[in-house]
Formats: sequence, C-alpha cells, structure tokens
Amino acid sequence: MCTAYEEGLMNKSALKKFEKKLIEKKNELLSMIEKETLDDLEDQESENVIGDIVDTANSAFESMLSGSLSENEQKKLREINEALKRIEEGVYGKCVVCGKNIEEKRLTAIPEAKKCIECKMLEEKRKIRML
Repeated sequence: MCTAYEEGLMNKSALKKFEKKLIEKKNELLSMIEKETLDDLEDQESENVIGDIVDTANSAFESMLSGSLSENEQKKLREINEALKRIEEGVYGKCVVCGKNIEEKRLTAIPEAKKCIECKMLEEKRKIRML
C-alpha cells in the first residue's frame, strides 16, 4: 500500500500536493472575501451617489478589516496559513497534540488539519461534555 509517509516523514510529492491544495483553498477564500468586499463597496456607492468615492472605498476597506470577515472565514484562513507554515517548518502531517502522523485520507479531505483523528475526537468529546 502506497502511503504519503516514508520513515515517519511525508514524501516531497505528497507534501507538494497538499501545499498546492492549501494554496488553492486560500485563494478561493480570499477571492470570496474580495467579492463580498466589492459587493459591499458597490452597495455603499449606490447608497451614497453624492458621497466622495475615496471616502466610500476607505470605509469599505476599513469595514472589511474590522469585521466583515466572518468568524468562520477568519478561522479557516488562520488554519490554512498555519498549515502552510507547518509545511515550511517541516512538521506538516504531524498531530500537534500527540505527534503521530495524521492519516493521508484525513489530510486529503481536510488539508489544514492539525490533529490526528483520535485527538480531534477527544477534543470534540470534551466540547460536548462542557455543554
């Protein structure tokens, strides 16, 4: 059976595949955010036809920075950036909790995953108990 890991380390071709997938996800997310921001800008421009376009653009940009990113978008972007950083550091594919290899099928489904399935399940069980 072919695996992404060789002697506990992810092989270069698998690493490149995951890096490419992460960059694609990041670009999709940023494009979506940019589109939402432009839509907001167009809405503001149509509402303030008489207003100064520079002020409108600044206002839209500031609102984007200060909170137009949903919590989910912020979290997803942070997770993707952290995964790309783990690739740079040579630790991508290792669980940040227990240090074991994260299964390739998990990384294929969720390339930004930082925990193995066992550690993630434990985390979810703890969250449920806290409710």
